Order: sequence, then C-alpha cells, then structure tokens
Amino acid sequence: MRQIIIPLRNFTAALAVAALPALSGCSSSVTANQSERELPQTAEDGVVHIRDASKQFIVAEAAGSQTDDPVLTAPAHVEFKEGAESKIGAPMNGRVKEVKVRTGDHVKAGSALVVLDCPDAAVARSAVDTATASLREARLALERERRMLQQGVGVEREEVAAETRVAELEAELARSKAAAAFVGPGEGGSVVLRAPIDGLVVGLAATVGMTVQQGGEFLVEVGDPTALWIVADVFERDVPLLQEGSEAHVDLASIHETLQGHIASVGEVVATGLRTAAVRITLDAATHLLRPGMYGRVEITLPGREGITLPTEAVLIKGKDTVVYIQENPTTFVRRPVVVAQPSGGRVQIVSGLKPGERVVTQGALLLDGAADQLL
Repeated sequence: MRQIIIPLRNFTAALAVAALPALSGCSSSVTANQSERELPQTAEDGVVHIRDASKQFIVAEAAGSQTDDPVLTAPAHVEFKEGAESKIGAPMNGRVKEVKVRTGDHVKAGSALVVLDCPDAAVARSAVDTATASLREARLALERERRMLQQGVGVEREEVAAETRVAELEAELARSKAAAAFVGPGEGGSVVLRAPIDGLVVGLAATVGMTVQQGGEFLVEVGDPTALWIVADVFERDVPLLQEGSEAHVDLASIHETLQGHIASVGEVVATGLRTAAVRITLDAATHLLRPGMYGRVEITLPGREGITLPTEAVLIKGKDTVVYIQENPTTFVRRPVVVAQPSGGRVQIVSGLKPGERVVTQGALLLDGAADQLL
C-alpha cells in the first residue's frame, strides 16, 4: 500500500485553518450567551439603564393599595403594672438577723419580711428619748424664769434665753422623731422590713448573717400577680402607626392559646440601644396563667386605612435607607428612598415615598443595584 507523507509544518497549518470556523462559532455563542445574561448599566444619581436583552430578568408591577387592616408583629414580655411591684432595701447599715418569708409566699401589706440589726436604729430611737427629756427640762426652766420675772426678781434676758432653748429642743425632737419613724417601730437596733402592698414574694436576696448597706441592693421584691400587662418592644419607625385602643393578639411560649387585648399606652421614650419603644397592652379577660418575665410575641392591628403595599423583595436596604426602583421606561429605572412599616405576610406597607400606580421593580432589584446590602 502506498503511503502519503505530509510535512509536519503543513499538517499543523492545515489543522489550524480547519479549526478556525469552529472556534469562531464557539466564541460567538459564548459572547451571545453572556450578552443575554449580563445587565450592562450605568448609574448616575440613582438612574440605571439596561440593555434590551436584559429586560427578561426584571419584573415591574404597578404599586397597588389595600384596605385590609395591616398587622404589626413585635416581641413582647410580661411585666407588673405601674405601682404593682415594690422592691424593699435596707434603710440603714446593718446585718440580717431573720428572714420570715420565702420566694413564692403570698403576703399582705404590713407583713414582716426581714428583720435587721442596725446600730444606727438604736441611736435614732434613743435620740427621741434624750430630746424629749431635754425639752421637758427646758420648758420647766422657762416657766421658772417667767414666774421670777412676774415677781420682779427675774431678768428679761434670762427669759429670752430660756425661750430660745425650748425652740431649739423642739426642733431637735422633731428631727429625732422623723429619723425614728424612718426606722419604724421597734426596740433597740431591731429594724423590721414590711411589705408595702399585698402580693407575691417574687425576689428574695436576704440571707441570715449577711451585711446590708443603706441604698444597696434590694433585699425583697413583692409584686401583685393580678396586676400584669404585656409590654411589646416596637421599632421606632413603627411607633407613629400605633394608637391607644388598637386590638392586639398575644402569643406566649408557655400558654397554648392566643390572648386578646388592647393597647393601653404607647411609650414616649425610645431605648437608645435597640431603638424601640415600650407599648403596653392590657388583656380583655383576666387569666391566672400569666407570670412576670414570660416572653412571646404580639400582633397589633394597625388603624384601618388605605395604603400601598409591595412584596418584601421589592425593597432594598442601602446603608441606613430603604429604597425601591421605579420603572420610567422599559430600559430605564430610577432609585427612590421610601419609608416602610414592618413586613408581614411577605408584604410590606409603604408609609411614604410612593404613589399608587407607579411601576416598581418587584423582581430583579438586586441586579439593578449590586451595591445594596440586602433585600428587606
């Protein structure tokens, strides 16, 4: 059989020429595929332009409105109402001599809780006796000076001095009695801490023999278990949406039923850390299942009013702002800041910044703004 020999350099050149059309077609296909998927854009002052081939990746819809009552969800916990909790500490330095209650005990107003031994209490009580005796002696001296003056053997200056002494001791006795009243009834250095209200002992830090200080930590905490309410922590931006009397549904982890209530008050102070305000909710029906410190969540029905809502994926978080993209024409989009309420059910209410009927990008917003932090 006859063999045909082709020089190596000619074979390589021929192979390269034959491969050119194939490589050219592959390159063209890759370029076309990238052209379809990329979103060329130029953004100036929030304006984004895209190519016609990229329109398939962007979905815009007219902003609609809804008349259903929106719902705001917030974390919540159970607290004592104002005036339904009392924390009792030591009125002066001393030592715990006796503890008469335990955590969980029911107590009445005036019940003895803790007995202290305070040296200053003995001093305060003895000061009353001393001031009383001194005042009695001063009054007798004043009467004697007055009789002597009437008999013509006294000196007016001595009478004035006796009157001054009586006034000083009367003031001293008043101060001593006030100090003794602060200590409370008792003898010597014994000081009895008593419950100021009816309730339950919910906290007890006192132990026999421990040293206590005036103005130190509380020794006993008493609260009224029938005077509780729900406190919801609502973000600052949502506070203006709330009104007193609005309906609320409360779900607590340890109670297997939804509790119904209404807003009693909306907090005027915003916590600096979480930027939330306390919203207090009273229950429509009393229940013995509540315990201070329980945690859960509430759903608050906002005042019924027509408002614009969007899917949550239509709103972007850009720094500290929330923004949406408005479609001006099929290939031009404009970024606009908006104020939103808390998302609920996959949608979010637009408080301000958008008008009904404006076309908003609901899918593909992140493709238009790659610098945004995240979706809402």
